[in-house]
Amino acid sequence: MAENPTQTANQNKDEIDLLEVFLKIWAYKRFIIIFTALVAIGAIVYSLVQEPQYEASVKLYRKTSEGQAPSRIQGLAAQFGMGGALPGGSTQFSIEDLVNSRRINQKILLKKWETKEYDEPKNLIEYWQIEAETEEEKFQNALKKINELISVSINEETQLHNITVMMPEAQLAADVANHLTTLIEEYVQNEQKTTTKQNLRYIEKRLETVKKELTRAEEELKRFRKSNRAIQDSPELQMEQGRLQRQVTIKQEVYLTLQKEREMAEIELVKETPVINVLDDAIKPEQRAKPKRKLIVIVGTFAGFFLSLLVVVLLYVWKYVRSEMAKREEEAK
Repeated sequence: MAENPTQTANQNKDEIDLLEVFLKIWAYKRFIIIFTALVAIGAIVYSLVQEPQYEASVKLYRKTSEGQAPSRIQGLAAQFGMGGALPGGSTQFSIEDLVNSRRINQKILLKKWETKEYDEPKNLIEYWQIEAETEEEKFQNALKKINELISVSINEETQLHNITVMMPEAQLAADVANHLTTLIEEYVQNEQKTTTKQNLRYIEKRLETVKKELTRAEEELKRFRKSNRAIQDSPELQMEQGRLQRQVTIKQEVYLTLQKEREMAEIELVKETPVINVLDDAIKPEQRAKPKRKLIVIVGTFAGFFLSLLVVVLLYVWKYVRSEMAKREEEAK
């Protein structure tokens, strides 16, 4: 089949246009090479000037008490309508919230750290050389910075927490990550002991009350027996004695239960139960996490090349528009 002459002419025109564009770009090859080289050199300088950052991470998860039965004293408190008076047995906390808390970060910032840059231990505010008009402003600026350098990721399926710390020194990053874990453990342990102390205070208070009630019940039963020696022939007196005896028995059981719970609470105070399980401690990273110098140079070089092409095309379009406008002005004359 013969080709359409018009279609062939259009194709040739397109090919000529593409060739013309290539030749126009090729005419600026020196500019493209120089521009790309300058951008690449700038990327190299930027990657070298950037302060290196090392990333250390610690993996941990929290022990939960889900599915555990409530303690006997909690059930006892609920039975007497005093469930609100006794704190819950488990301490609820979020590792992510603790990592981002002011209390934890303040201890990290003010701790003296061994570093390569200084001969003597320095806190992070001094290490970063943060400047401000007041000490409070220095602390606030350091607090913002530490929040940016510490991150937490959570595996929703396993509830494994990965705490990542970014620091200018490799060993410092590992030290901060491990110390952060220690601070979280100490905080949760203290909170648990506070809860146990509250339980113990409630138990002791309830013990004192029940002891008085037991004494009164025993005295009532004692007086009843003294004043009623022969009750075999009186159903009413037998029922009254049974009622008084039941009161004494109930109070005795409550008193014994409280005694056992007090002993358990006292044991809990001196026992350190781990609530944070550390799967992997932070170790000194061998390679820096930032800046990624190869990636910066490669991206910078390609960006410089394509930007130089864009400049050439815009320059070509600008010249073309100027020439067209000049032609129209001549034709108008």
